[in-house]
Amino acid sequence: MNRPDTHSSAEAAALARYVQATRAVSAAFDATRAEPEPGAGGGTVALALQRLDSALLELDTSQRSLDAILSRAGGH
Repeated sequence: MNRPDTHSSAEAAALARYVQATRAVSAAFDATRAEPEPGAGGGTVALALQRLDSALLELDTSQRSLDAILSRAGGH
């Protein structure tokens, strides 16, 4: 059986991961809106879009993980 402090520790870690993922999405989105450096070509834009895609994937994963932990903690 899990101890209550184990639950809260897992919840805290999952919440921290979710918050970090949210910040990463925000930063990646901002990068897609930035003007590319002159002469940088399309690589900068492609890299920014790839970063945003990865950040969104991590956000989805972290949200699912947090939901699962909270659901177990709530007995649902």
